[in-house]
Amino acid sequence: MTPRRHPWIETLTHPVLLVGALAVWWVLDRSEEAALVALIATQAVLAILEARAPAMPHWRQTLRQKLGLAAVYLATLVVLGLVLSLYGWLLAPPLAQARDAWGLALWPNGWPLLAQVVLLYFASEFIYYWIHRAIHGSGVFWRISGHGFHHAYQNMHALNAGATHPLEVLFLALPALLITALLGGGAEAAAGATTLLVVNASIVHANVHTDTPGLRWLVTSSAHHRRHHSSVFDDSNSNYSCNAIVWDRLFGTYSAGPVAQTGIGPHEPTFMQKLLLPLREPVYADTAAARDHPTQRDT
Repeated sequence: MTPRRHPWIETLTHPVLLVGALAVWWVLDRSEEAALVALIATQAVLAILEARAPAMPHWRQTLRQKLGLAAVYLATLVVLGLVLSLYGWLLAPPLAQARDAWGLALWPNGWPLLAQVVLLYFASEFIYYWIHRAIHGSGVFWRISGHGFHHAYQNMHALNAGATHPLEVLFLALPALLITALLGGGAEAAAGATTLLVVNASIVHANVHTDTPGLRWLVTSSAHHRRHHSSVFDDSNSNYSCNAIVWDRLFGTYSAGPVAQTGIGPHEPTFMQKLLLPLREPVYADTAAARDHPTQRDT
C-alpha cells in the first residue's frame, strides 16, 4: 500500500521543529536544561504526526512498545549525563591544557551566538560522521560501540533516537566536548547545538516523512536516516551523519531510495539479545561484525 502523501507536513515539520527548539532554548535563558524541554515537546509533536500521518502506516506501535522505548530513552539520558560528567572531569582539563599550550583557542567567540550554535552543530557532526562510518566499517568497532543495539529495532519511530546501548553513549558524548574543550567554545553555544542535535535526531528517526527543499542538502531528514537503518546491509552503509547529511554528500556516502524494513535482519532480537549484541549476534543478523566473524553468532 502506497502511503498517503501529506505535502505540508513533509515540507514544514522539519524546519518548524528546529526553529521551535531554538526558540525554546532562547526563551529558557539559553540553558542546558532547555534541550530537555525542547526534546519533550518535539517528541510529543512527532507522536501526534506518527499517529495521524505516518510515513509507513504498517509500522504503528502498540502502547507497550512506546512505553518500552520511552524507558530506554530515559535510561540513555541518565547514562549520557553521567558520561558527560565523567568526561568533564577526566578529559576537559587536559584538553584545555593542550589548547593553551598549542595555541588552539580558535573558536570564534566573537561571532553572533546563533552562528556559533550552527557552526558547532555541523562541526560536531563532522567528527561523529567519521566515528559512525568507522563503526560500520569494522566488525570490532561495531561490537565495541554496541551500535547493533540501535540498529536492531524494526519499524522506527521518534523514540528510537534514544534507543542506544550504554557503550555507545561513550562515543556519542565525545564530538561536541572535543570541539568546545580543545578550541575554546562557550557553554551557551554548546547548549544551543545540543538542543538542535537532540531535536533533529528525534525528527530523523520518526515515522514521518520529512523533505524540505534546500534544507535536505544540509540537514539529515527522516528519509535519509531511514535508509541508513535499512535491513539491507548495503543500503544501511550510507548516510552516516545523523544530523548533517552534507558530510555524506561531500564524502561520497550519500544514498537515497525506498526502505521496506529497518533492522539487522528479518527478525527483531529480544531486549536482552540487543544488550548482548556486543558479545553475540543472532544467526540471522547481517552486520559488519557478522560478516567479519560469521561463527560468533547465536544458533
